[in-house]
Amino acid sequence: MTLTLPEVVPATYVDAHGALQELNPQTRAVVAASVTGAGVPASPLVCCPGEPCADLTGRLENLDGVVLGDANGIGPEAGYYRLRTDDGASRLVISAPARFPQPERGWGWAVQLYAARSRRSWGIGDFDDLARVARSARAAGAGSVLISPVHAAAPCPVQQSSPYSPASRQWLQLLHIAVEDVPGAADVDLGDLAERARALNGQRLIDRDTVWVLKRTALERIWAATRDRLPLEHDVWVAAGGQDLHRFATWCVLAERFATAYWPSWPEQYRTPAGAAELAAEQAERVAFFSWAQWVADVQFGAACSAGATVVADVAVGFDSSSADAWVHQDIVCFDYEVGCPPDRHNLDGQKWGLPAVNPAGLVAADLGPFVAMVRSALAHAGALRIDHVMQLWRLYWVPQGAHPADGVYVHYPVDALLAVLRLEADRAGAWVVGEDMGTVADGVRETMAEQGMLGYRAALRLPVDQFPEPAMGASSTHDQATIAGTLTGSDNDDLRRIGKSANFEQLESVRRELAGVAGVDLSEPVGPDQVARAVRAQYSRLSDCAARVVLASLDDAGAVAERPNMPGTVTAWPNWCLALPRPVEDLLEEPLARDVAAILDARRSRAVAG
Repeated sequence: MTLTLPEVVPATYVDAHGALQELNPQTRAVVAASVTGAGVPASPLVCCPGEPCADLTGRLENLDGVVLGDANGIGPEAGYYRLRTDDGASRLVISAPARFPQPERGWGWAVQLYAARSRRSWGIGDFDDLARVARSARAAGAGSVLISPVHAAAPCPVQQSSPYSPASRQWLQLLHIAVEDVPGAADVDLGDLAERARALNGQRLIDRDTVWVLKRTALERIWAATRDRLPLEHDVWVAAGGQDLHRFATWCVLAERFATAYWPSWPEQYRTPAGAAELAAEQAERVAFFSWAQWVADVQFGAACSAGATVVADVAVGFDSSSADAWVHQDIVCFDYEVGCPPDRHNLDGQKWGLPAVNPAGLVAADLGPFVAMVRSALAHAGALRIDHVMQLWRLYWVPQGAHPADGVYVHYPVDALLAVLRLEADRAGAWVVGEDMGTVADGVRETMAEQGMLGYRAALRLPVDQFPEPAMGASSTHDQATIAGTLTGSDNDDLRRIGKSANFEQLESVRRELAGVAGVDLSEPVGPDQVARAVRAQYSRLSDCAARVVLASLDDAGAVAERPNMPGTVTAWPNWCLALPRPVEDLLEEPLARDVAAILDARRSRAVAG
């Protein structure tokens, strides 16, 4: 099948204001040539177990090539298959339940994990801290804990700060390892490293570069002491990781050797996985080290996910150009473009996210393999997923490198198949799924989400609480928006002006006045901690009464933090993803304001049980 221009790269779209916008015709023509120029296998066939499917005729095989028999027009049991027809054609079949599993009505905490340091942390929040938050959440009646992405970063001297620009969405962030909980750590002297690492907790900004040096050194000491007596569980896990794990570990060795994740700058023979095979054999010990470190991270993340409230893993919209995922899947990545979003009322200049675009035709030709692996990895332990910018399943906005966001175009993806993968993997894991559907959303997206049981996402500082739908996760704001303290005090507006960030200040001031009115705060008087606490309680009282199935309270709000975690559209003007909570997380969770917020939100759970 050859994909056609109107299907994949449409000429127009409806913007966030409801106006029809024409996409840049020159960009559209170039993108169409790169995406639709070659024939690709037919899009996967999606069916439901036991339901009629007219196209399901031919010979059915499992993915190992074992013939299962003739297809009879009825969806087989849930799983992945290959359909072969008499004319020699082959097509991936995804048999998935029609709907996602559903969460109970309740509430939870939203946590930037890197920021949630405890006294025991080594300069950054870790998986032990996550377990602590999950236990506290469950004790307070919460059903969930939404965390920032825990995707892998490159093992380089300069660490990537953004959890949304990962080196891989399939593997884990080693900075989140709780070093002293690693098997064998008790037998190794880590005192000098622990002292230096805990000293980092005294500074508000997270120093990932130093944390990495200290944690890597500690892991190396433990590895040296234990590599000859690793448990069977390690061997089984590494074997199950197979080629994917081996390639990622090999990439880590190369990134470490050349002190950069920018693999196009490496010697030519190492710029592909095949070319790096000889080095991987020569550096088998170091490859084994990074594989072991991933096992350690996986064990700790699994323990945290089973410690208390359901952990909701956040899935980034893509991966960095200088990443293992881009290196492994470079044949289906379009490096001349980065994904983002067009201008809208909240981001007047639009956005470019620094993430390369994935060719949808290439993804189909790969039987959606990278997507399946990512989803399966994300649900290996977490009980729920949040899909950042859920539009990534339907379409992504491609902007040519160096161009203004207004000059981008939308490229469509095989949404039916991607949704089927999500439903199948979520059903296997018993997990529910949230799609972040704010901003410019295409017609029919929210209706499809509701029909299939995927929750939407709403933020009260962007949409009135009384307009929240029931099948949604509701919050006061997102990681890209102002906190309650920043809004009420006006410090967020001051920050925006100070760094020269474009914004609709009239609209932001209107939100501030509305919040103050609900909280009974007189903005003509100084706004201090008492007034902020009053606004936090008022905001979460409104959220407690809203229709949304699940409501989240931000630990930033519970800690009266004024700064945003991230200022979209900035690189160095704001300490994006580097601001820790102002106090140890175990203290913050026990403070009166956090306890009040928990009690306010837990009332909705009690009402649901009583009803």
